[in-house]
Amino acid sequence: MEESMRSSIAKLTTATFLTGLALFGTAGTAAAHEHGHHHEHGHHHEHPHGAIAFGGDSVAIDGDAVAVEGDAWAVHGNALAVDGDAVALDGSAAALGGDAWATGGDALAVEGDAGSHGGSALAVDGDAFSAE
Repeated sequence: MEESMRSSIAKLTTATFLTGLALFGTAGTAAAHEHGHHHEHGHHHEHPHGAIAFGGDSVAIDGDAVAVEGDAWAVHGNALAVDGDAVALDGSAAALGGDAWATGGDALAVEGDAGSHGGSALAVDGDAFSAE
């Protein structure tokens, strides 16, 4: 009985370890960098930003980027890529099965491509572009 229990614990430990390795191997690459924000009254405030990647790559510089099987890049903005690519420069971009880029605006692509330069663009199964 005791030998059987040890064998079961060893198998469970091995399975858990291998599962962790598999998840780590598909995690992707993420990098984040932030600068503090100075207010006129002289106080220095840090606002948390970050990058997360699962099976893709994400980079965030004073912004947030999340990539799931895609690539997300954010500079002073927010980017979300799920099975697509998203780029945000002083804006917000989200790509779900497509590509989205935003420069000072907002872009959302669902199975299509969306681009925004100071405006808002929404693409669903097609392409959209907006400029202010």
